[in-house]
Amino acid sequence: MAESNGDCLFVIRSGMYGEPLTTKGSFSVEGGRTVYNWTEKHSDNEKETHFVMTLIKEESKAIVVRNGDVTSRMVFESGNKTTSSMNTSFGVIDVVIDTEYINFPGGLIDGAEISYTLDPDSGEPIRNIFSIKRLLQKEQI
Repeated sequence: MAESNGDCLFVIRSGMYGEPLTTKGSFSVEGGRTVYNWTEKHSDNEKETHFVMTLIKEESKAIVVRNGDVTSRMVFESGNKTTSSMNTSFGVIDVVIDTEYINFPGGLIDGAEISYTLDPDSGEPIRNIFSIKRLLQKEQI
């Protein structure tokens, strides 16, 4: 049975951004999977980017699909290295993702956190902690 909580607001934190981003989105719980959908736009000269993150707790895995100026499908597996590619305006960049841990939703936390290192084939490794938290306030959506 699927539990859906529909539209909500998220706060997203990432070392890739300066400040936390508050954005509209939706989430649902389908069996052992939690699915987050949201959009981001950081500046007027970039187009909106759509994200879908599927968390699979039993497999210690997160899958993030990104469609916008950059298109990618990245798989994060706790304690493992995975490979992916990012389709950018500069061409395709292959990356190795070394996931340190994934904190899954549960308990007092209505969100998720992923700690990882992204190692592009063309540059220096980038260490990052990404987190998404659902806001419980009933703000205007």
